[in-house]
Amino acid sequence: MGKVYLVQKKGSDVFYAMKTLKKDMVLRKNQAEHTKVERLILEHVDSPFIVKLHFAFQTPERLYFVMDFLNGGELFYHLRRETNFDEQRSRFYAVEMVLALECLHKNGVIYRDLKPENVLVDKEGHIKITDFGLSKLQQTAEHLTYTFCGTPEYLAPEIIKGKGHNRSVDWWSLVSNRSGF
Repeated sequence: MGKVYLVQKKGSDVFYAMKTLKKDMVLRKNQAEHTKVERLILEHVDSPFIVKLHFAFQTPERLYFVMDFLNGGELFYHLRRETNFDEQRSRFYAVEMVLALECLHKNGVIYRDLKPENVLVDKEGHIKITDFGLSKLQQTAEHLTYTFCGTPEYLAPEIIKGKGHNRSVDWWSLVSNRSGF
């Protein structure tokens, strides 16, 4: 729905990733609430394992989110290139993902889209979770939501059954071993 560009802050050597969204497309696809939630999460959740929003602005036609730029690319790219990670590297990434999910859950967020394409790697090999377009703010850990969303290969059974789900769907995505590592 959007495009991401590499941008440089004027007068500096600081680079960012800038996500642009067309307002008419957001409205046409009924994504206004999801977009607001994404911005709220990016602004307020603070973790070394979650992409940070540095600036947000808009023009009459577009919305702009300026976030951390991670030059290591997607975890998906590394996984495809190497087929599988060794146990030590898998544990390293898993621990960082657990810490990211714990932070999100403590802040009342269900992520709902954990997959290698949404995990970025920085220049030192650490990960950061990105793309909060399917995330949901949750009042309590017991509160259920019923939206059918996510990537089919990573969907938890409770989402597929449509009987309501909570933050446990994030743990399913992490441990279901469908991510190849």
